Amino acid sequence: MAGKFLIASGDGARVREVQAALRGGPHQFIVAQDGLEAVDLALDKRPDVILLGVTLAGLKGLDVARALRALEPTEQVPIIFLAENQDESQQAAEAHLSLTDCLTAPFESAEIKARTEAALRTGESITVLRSRGSDVLLAILDPLTRVYNRRYLLHVLAYEAARSLRYKAPLAALLIDVDNLREINRQYGILTGDNVLVEVGQLLRRLARAADVVGRSNTQDFLIVAPQTDEKGARRLANRLLQAISEHHFIAEKLDLHVTVSIGVAYAEGADLSENLALLGRADGALERAKRAGKNRVEVE
Repeated sequence: MAGKFLIASGDGARVREVQAALRGGPHQFIVAQDGLEAVDLALDKRPDVILLGVTLAGLKGLDVARALRALEPTEQVPIIFLAENQDESQQAAEAHLSLTDCLTAPFESAEIKARTEAALRTGESITVLRSRGSDVLLAILDPLTRVYNRRYLLHVLAYEAARSLRYKAPLAALLIDVDNLREINRQYGILTGDNVLVEVGQLLRRLARAADVVGRSNTQDFLIVAPQTDEKGARRLANRLLQAISEHHFIAEKLDLHVTVSIGVAYAEGADLSENLALLGRADGALERAKRAGKNRVEVE
């Protein structure tokens, strides 16, 4: 996969090391010597991935990353920090910036290549999803996975809870947690983990029924609000999701990850508004039981 890489580092040897690791592919390299130049080149050249030193002259790497995340042209461009030691790596982690990964010296060529390829895949997935959304939709979509965001989900749940009571119709909520995401991040890099989340979100959208509303509830959790769905229907839907995700080949271009999920299900008959509104909390309790019981399973509250 060809990519345009912006490498921001005041250390010429470090720049050459990264270029050497990526040489062999039809890549384009842009080099920035300091933080201010990195911001200018990122906005002007629109790279696919930014490799960013933590300590830069003019503007520190973390401040560069914060600036790029605040600007629309670069808010979704994957960033890989090039940390020279564990202290710099910790600084990058504590910044809690979206779509970022970190490599810590001494760097291995294979690791640089693997992490940059993961960043390219994630960036490409986001570009495809962004092209499908209108400006109005973007306000209620999760910026990474492009399913609905938590705020909109809670609005939908409140609406469907009232509607369920009015028509005495059942209502269900499914909370889906990606198993072992932390281990995936540790082994393959955070950007690969982000790509797994993107794929899970899109799988849930395709597998859910037309009336179901799918969104991202938390860092690694998705929520499906399922109107007019009783216990039997919710179980059937949850088991279908569980099986389809476990059989899906994630990131099939290079890796062949087999990802599983744990699912907590809660349902209500539609006779009590407070019971309807408590569905999310009950689904969370069922999800915790599923994870404690070994993951890759469905539990119903």
